[in-house]
Amino acid sequence: MICSYCGTEGLEDSCSFCGASLAIKRPKLKEFVVLEDIEKPFNVLACFHTYDLLVLLRLVRKERTKAYDLMLTLKKAAKGSETVQVMVNYSECLYEPYIRRMKLV
Repeated sequence: MICSYCGTEGLEDSCSFCGASLAIKRPKLKEFVVLEDIEKPFNVLACFHTYDLLVLLRLVRKERTKAYDLMLTLKKAAKGSETVQVMVNYSECLYEPYIRRMKLV
């Protein structure tokens, strides 16, 4: 078999040059990556191509920034108002999952 990483031909179950397993296929690029892909479990994300993970990371960072800006705006507006404080708590609940997912990617 030929190693899909370095191109070395090997007869065993692992490459003699780089040590990669010859039974595992390299991930292929997806046609498109959407923000909803971030909800997939780690085992599925581990099979994504590196470029797809970078695109997904960019999308998550963009959404995290939007949630953070919303949270800051609401905190500035919340000067003792109970209704606005509920909205601030909601915006914090939106912001935290993006941080966790960003670290996961």
